[in-house]
Amino acid sequence: MTRLDAMKRYYNAIMEIDCSVEFKILVKRLHMFIKNKRKNSNTSITLPHYLWAAKRGNGMSTLLNVFFEYLYAARAIEFCGSAKVFEFKLHYITPDMIFNELSRLDNTIYGFAGHNRYFKGGVCLDISEWIDYFNEDHFKTLLDYVADNSDKLLFVFYINTDNIKTIRITEAVISSKIRLETLILRFPGANELVEHIEAKFIKTEGFSFTGSAKALLRETIEELSEGAQFNGFKSITNLGEKIMFDILATEQGENRLITSEMLLEYKKDSDYVKNAKAHHGMTRVIGFAGEEVRL
Repeated sequence: MTRLDAMKRYYNAIMEIDCSVEFKILVKRLHMFIKNKRKNSNTSITLPHYLWAAKRGNGMSTLLNVFFEYLYAARAIEFCGSAKVFEFKLHYITPDMIFNELSRLDNTIYGFAGHNRYFKGGVCLDISEWIDYFNEDHFKTLLDYVADNSDKLLFVFYINTDNIKTIRITEAVISSKIRLETLILRFPGANELVEHIEAKFIKTEGFSFTGSAKALLRETIEELSEGAQFNGFKSITNLGEKIMFDILATEQGENRLITSEMLLEYKKDSDYVKNAKAHHGMTRVIGFAGEEVRL
């Protein structure tokens, strides 16, 4: 398979997966840029760096990996090291403390160099903890560091928010130092997630929901999404699998119509929801844990 064939394969796979429309638009623009750049080999224009904004559970980690697999196939940037991209959470450091996060980042980058002298590829910086502190000297030092390394690394900044005002402020601050393109990943609403459960788990088994069952699940998902440990599509997948298992494990499985009475165990004030929201001390996950994109 030629490099061009590999690029087309990854591009087509991205266009076919069930993911953010905004992400596909970004990749389409990039795909056109790469093709046109090859026709005009004299151009010195390079890829921008990125700001990705998404609430947790929106599949960001998976899309990040798919994105850099595409860049690798397209030879859009240089890669060198044991990974194409890695995620790094930049912890907030108060102004009176030594800003040792850059040393930690440097050591991480060196670690991903593997047997090579240096690492080249993608660095995803989670700067969510800095949203209210962009005017502090430590963050300005970070941006200087990014600018100094922008020719060797492709930076993707990540913020855990869907607040447009916050996103625009972040965009303005970072773009003062480097050329930036912003991607806002919208997480599906409760109605869409009910449809997702029905399509992936219910209809595939030959079942369907009544309208009242959908209404109950919608309220449940809205309640689950407020929990600190809501893990996006992983939480939704677990819910769908459990419902379908319980239906098939009882005599109710003989009836192909799932009613709200059959889902009382999963209503918004149920023990299931309370337990799902009660897990503390776990790391919040950005991405589509457990989901896989096949290319």
